[in-house]
Amino acid sequence: MSLENKVVWITGASRGIGEALAKECSRKGAFVVLSARGEKELYRVQASLTNPEKSFVLPFDICDTSCLEEKTKQVLKNAGKIDMLINNAGIDARDWVKNTELSTYKKVMDINFFGNIALTLKVLPHLSTKGHIVSISSVNGLLSDKKSSAYAASKHALMGFYNALRAEISPQQTVSVVTPGYIKTDITLHALKGNGQEYGEKFGGTLTGMDVNKMAKKVVSALERRKTQIYVGGFQERLAVAVHAVFPRLFFKVIEKVEPA
Repeated sequence: MSLENKVVWITGASRGIGEALAKECSRKGAFVVLSARGEKELYRVQASLTNPEKSFVLPFDICDTSCLEEKTKQVLKNAGKIDMLINNAGIDARDWVKNTELSTYKKVMDINFFGNIALTLKVLPHLSTKGHIVSISSVNGLLSDKKSSAYAASKHALMGFYNALRAEISPQQTVSVVTPGYIKTDITLHALKGNGQEYGEKFGGTLTGMDVNKMAKKVVSALERRKTQIYVGGFQERLAVAVHAVFPRLFFKVIEKVEPA
């Protein structure tokens, strides 16, 4: 499916993976709807698009589910249709289970899961006949390691929801889950500690991971081919997924010995 003149709505589009996907979709000729909380940053991204005239900025907080119906109406009014929704908005959280407050688990689930699926539920009745729902998950949606309990739980929940949705609406419409490994973004800069405070510094695999623009090109290419499970990342992450699937006991023995970032 060519993205030429398709309407693609992207959440979390003000930076990182969302920004890179917006640029790549625009380069492919799509009409891009840019959403995130930061209006100023969204306009910065819009100005950097290949075809900024084929886009519009629609800021909102994904946790404010009461506004999603109105935001969906605004997209339809301004763009006329919705061909693809890319649910990318999300937050990371890294801490030991014993140090993580319930309020932090709730915040992560509100952003990564409930906000995500709430927008999907509003868009579904208006999705074009051959429309496409995309959710950006993570390797942590397939496997968990130390200090990933909140983040991994939210991404596992997304996997379950979108696998069920795919079974219900395909083959007329497509549901894709993107599973990135380590990507060079600032996601860990804004990651939550167990007490809900941001780390405020980059760490771990995001310092040395795949270039985010390279990742976006791979993902958009796979979406054009209507791939439903899209894995993108380095050898280390792909190996971990394979070992976890085939030799789960070995995987957990290794994880027990690995110190987290």
